[in-house]
Amino acid sequence: MLKKMRVIIVEDRELARDELKYLLSLHPDVEIVGEFEETASAQKIIEAQAKQIDGVFLDIDIQSEGERAGLNLAYRIDRLDLPKKPWIVFTTGFKEHALEAHLVGPYGYLVKPLDDTKLTQVLDRIRKEITKNQPQLASRIEIKHKTVSRGETIWCTKYINPKEILYIQSNNNGNTVRVQLINGDVLDGVNRALKDWQVPRFMRIHKSHLVNLEHVNGHKPDAIKSECHNVTFRCSTIELAIGGNYLEDLRKALNNGYSTLIP
Repeated sequence: MLKKMRVIIVEDRELARDELKYLLSLHPDVEIVGEFEETASAQKIIEAQAKQIDGVFLDIDIQSEGERAGLNLAYRIDRLDLPKKPWIVFTTGFKEHALEAHLVGPYGYLVKPLDDTKLTQVLDRIRKEITKNQPQLASRIEIKHKTVSRGETIWCTKYINPKEILYIQSNNNGNTVRVQLINGDVLDGVNRALKDWQVPRFMRIHKSHLVNLEHVNGHKPDAIKSECHNVTFRCSTIELAIGGNYLEDLRKALNNGYSTLIP
């Protein structure tokens, strides 16, 4: 599991702050540790607590300071002598600042009104970079699941390498999942909601499914449902439905060969 990303928000409009806070709350690995309506206070915190702040969601147009205030703060952060500089994601209503904003090397440039899909793509790039730079963690994860023995339900614990997982599927109650392994075993009743799984190289393809991209070899039209597609695996004949909103992201992931983290 990745540790939480500690972020601050610099945004002078309350409604825009609330919208961003809500969208970030959908990502369990993001923790908001500060909110600021102007850039000077944000800079002081970044300088004082650089090691504790991982990223900044930064509005460019701060009404009390000018339409370039966020850009100016980004330039100042870039010049600061810090033990660890936070990554920056610009949030703005002005597309015309995009070219100059990219000179500061942000991880993303989100145009308001914000969209969870685009925010997730930005966070996925950040997660990928964090994973690449982190020391290798333990290769196995602990999974507690239920099984039936002699008519009695008992709880078991297995230690599984994520590479052994084919996909993870949400159960009807939404609070538990079943974990399908590549050897055919199923670990059911795992008491962790789908949104709480933070596993490298796994990707959401449906509101109820996460798949291990290492085992995905493509997708194809559904034989019964027109305009629907299923994901296919290289090591199994199982096919899973792909939600319409996820097909394009899956195509990009398979074409680019990148590893992603789930939201």
